Amino acid sequence: MSCNIVCIIAYDGSKFCGFSHQKHTKGVLSVANFFELTLQKIGIKAKIIGSGRTDKDVHATNQVINFHAKLYMPLDKMKKLLNDRLYPFVLIKRIFIADSSFHARFSAKLRIYRYVFTQAELLPFYSNYIAKVRHGDISLLQTALNEFIGTHDFSLFKKNGSETKDFIRTIVKAHIFPAKIHNISCFVAHIGANGFLRSQVRIMLKACFEFSLGRITLQNLVRQIQNDITLEKSLCVRELAPACGLYLHRIIY
Repeated sequence: MSCNIVCIIAYDGSKFCGFSHQKHTKGVLSVANFFELTLQKIGIKAKIIGSGRTDKDVHATNQVINFHAKLYMPLDKMKKLLNDRLYPFVLIKRIFIADSSFHARFSAKLRIYRYVFTQAELLPFYSNYIAKVRHGDISLLQTALNEFIGTHDFSLFKKNGSETKDFIRTIVKAHIFPAKIHNISCFVAHIGANGFLRSQVRIMLKACFEFSLGRITLQNLVRQIQNDITLEKSLCVRELAPACGLYLHRIIY
């Protein structure tokens, strides 16, 4: 009998071309492709479902995946066999059996991302995990982030190529706090929503950075959030903050 197996995983996004299944990636696998190939190595052929997609170079500390397969060994043994083969790029933190109706993506109620950034000089081996970005006062960044809270049409905060036709999302939390990471003074943006469009978080943060530097006005940022189609393209921020600072932090069901 097939079981619905759920894994909570962490991964280093700098080693993959993104989370979702992809073809023609010049030899670089996606997280999904890599995980499925690893399953095959222990005799399991299955397609995995992820709670959300992450772009190339975006990391995850608690991505949730599920797949349906026959269980022919204890879960603890499966976890060890997989982790031995996934190392050092992916780690299964937890594995369990869920109800057959559980779906990693469609059952999710809230997705939380964190973005780690600094203006400090970084040693080269931290550059894939902390974004070095120019920004203004943190209070200005928080002012900009506050404008995103609520339900909006985020058509002007998505990367071209988004498959979804529904651009309405609800941001329930958005705040910034200081942190020390490997003795580096950083800030962390914590953003939670019922869902995100393709590259939405990175475009949102780029807009906040631009506002904090005085390059756009709060009024025009609000117009972009309100999907004001009369906003001139030159006043609309569509660039992305660097991917390396972004982490899929938590999924709530």
